[in-house]
Amino acid sequence: MKRILWIAVALTALFAGCATAEKEKDAYVLMISLDGFRHDLASMANTPTLDSLRAVGVYADIAPCFPANTFPNHYSMATGLHPDHHGLINNTFHDTELDLPYAISNGEARKNPDFYGGEPIWNTATRQGKPAHVYFWVGVEAKVGGVEPELWYEYDGNVPFKQRADWIIEALHRPEAEIPRLVMAYFEEPDAVEHSYAPDSPQTIAMVEELDSVLGYLFSSLRTSPIFDKLNIIVTSDHGMTENYPEKYINLYSLLDNERIERVVDGVPFYLAPEEDYIDEAYEILSAQPHMEVFRREAMPEQYHYGTTTSRITPLIVLPELGWRIGYSERDYPPTPRSATHGYDPFERDMQMIFYGAGPAFKKGYTHDRLFQNLNDYLIVCHILGLEPAPNDCVWEDIEGLFAE
Repeated sequence: MKRILWIAVALTALFAGCATAEKEKDAYVLMISLDGFRHDLASMANTPTLDSLRAVGVYADIAPCFPANTFPNHYSMATGLHPDHHGLINNTFHDTELDLPYAISNGEARKNPDFYGGEPIWNTATRQGKPAHVYFWVGVEAKVGGVEPELWYEYDGNVPFKQRADWIIEALHRPEAEIPRLVMAYFEEPDAVEHSYAPDSPQTIAMVEELDSVLGYLFSSLRTSPIFDKLNIIVTSDHGMTENYPEKYINLYSLLDNERIERVVDGVPFYLAPEEDYIDEAYEILSAQPHMEVFRREAMPEQYHYGTTTSRITPLIVLPELGWRIGYSERDYPPTPRSATHGYDPFERDMQMIFYGAGPAFKKGYTHDRLFQNLNDYLIVCHILGLEPAPNDCVWEDIEGLFAE
């Protein structure tokens, strides 16, 4: 307990010094994403580092973009675009124009720039003379637009968290002229643990506390960086998480004429491509089912900003109620007890997540009460670094209250 209290006091002093430093022309940004860090996880665990960050900076509960899944949202955070506008419309899909599949497990697809639209923030920074280092972020492997950051690493989940922190520490302790203006780093937890054990499980709480400890080590080490007083730190996430239950399961297989279904993409949301002359009938059948909604691609709800990428989004999209799962097979495969997932309506409370910001650009001790979507991370970074943004879907009015005058 004494060690935890010492960390909290030390980090409060550390970030308070950063947050009250004179605003510098030459700003730096470190942005860290903790996958699946639901808005309430820190309140369930002992998180002195995140608590200190909140005390001396800004905090907001934020919403993901639709669908609330990892790859589309990380690339939205990078580009400031909704998934339908940057093209990475889900973790898995098939592009009918390219006649190619995309999947997070497909290394060749992940590196194919044809799948990625928009301009990621590391390209925006690089194009304007501000070097970037990017560790494991979605899209960096693809060299979008033929541009790549000064340094980047392809995702490797076997790299220990402390080693990732050490990469950041090394980058920000170089001679000042060699320090990147933007550093981005991705951690795949607590998402992976939550999927297996649920958000409020002891395993998830332990992982949250481990991540907080790694952040404490990282931020304490950065105090000796030559640019610490100019450094703005962001800790955020891609989506929340909700628990699933075996009884909340719908198998669509027996409802439809399977000979007339050309393609399905499993998950939340669930994608369905019937034969063209079967679309209307399939829609009517599915519309009658409880605990889910079915949308025609061209009639998605406006708040989802989704449905125009016709080569990648199937004609029908099935979105289950929060906590329900969709299956499509001859046998039932309901979710196991205490499992969890995401992908639902981004404005459901369980899908929402964290945003912490500390440094000279941010207010101090401020809780932002205006919900914004995480694609605005792009504009936040552009504003801090003084970058001219590429075309984007960000909403300045949603985020302007975060910044110090």
